[in-house]
Amino acid sequence: MDRIQSILSVAGVGCFALAFVLSAVYPWAITSGTVTEATIAEVAERITPEFVDLAERYPAEFDRAHPGVREALTPQSVLADLGGSGDREAGLAAWREAHAKSLRRGRDIYVAEGCWHCHSQYVRPVSNEDIRFGPVSTWLQDNNALQRPVMWGTRRVGPDLTYEGGLRSNDWHAAHFWEPRNVSPGSVMPRFRWFFEEGFRLSRTIDPSIAERTGLAPETEYPIAGVYLTQADAEAARQRHIDALPSALRAEGERLNVTPARTLNSDGLSLIAYLQWLGTWQPTATSQED
Repeated sequence: MDRIQSILSVAGVGCFALAFVLSAVYPWAITSGTVTEATIAEVAERITPEFVDLAERYPAEFDRAHPGVREALTPQSVLADLGGSGDREAGLAAWREAHAKSLRRGRDIYVAEGCWHCHSQYVRPVSNEDIRFGPVSTWLQDNNALQRPVMWGTRRVGPDLTYEGGLRSNDWHAAHFWEPRNVSPGSVMPRFRWFFEEGFRLSRTIDPSIAERTGLAPETEYPIAGVYLTQADAEAARQRHIDALPSALRAEGERLNVTPARTLNSDGLSLIAYLQWLGTWQPTATSQED
């Protein structure tokens, strides 16, 4: 029995040592020689639909994180094929810079919060992992600056995130950060409520005639996208909405209210942008051997 225990102990230490060495050798091997590693700017070149959706669902929050970007090019125009005018290219450059900034910050938060302890980013060619998580990972997928350090993960308390991008909505991720068990029953993931901040948003009270016709309470309100940090900012936004209404609809402004709200902060937006990027980047000729 003692002999078996000794063998198992030596084998365990040996496996740990091998894993430690491979974790050091692998990143060196895929960046040595003639293979060029893609920069963060290169991987951010393709703006994901989910990043654009963040700007549409969280406009005020997005503006705080990336001032002037939505003004340079509207979210609706980013993914549209509208030709290559100079103004459009300048606007796209601003969006790509914001995308790169978010991806970099999101990756740093992902590392700092220890997400990689419970979520791996490597689909291994064993145990039908490709059925659960997607195609087996290749070294080219890791050949970019956002995969430094290489985050294989130490265990899988949660699912592998190699191909997480686009699988779930931005709102799902926000709800998951706030209370994981609301969207994933049985989850042991902790709450990440420091990714949120308090503020004020605009809401519109339902039209009384519609409330009567549908049986809804007359005080029913529908939120308008965007949460402002101060009540004064929210009031200013309310006035801008009222001023933009045609004269025939000025009465609609009376149903616009300012109410307390909670929203994602810039770190929360960045982490979601990073998660929604995972698995969407494909290596090109510029990041492969000549």
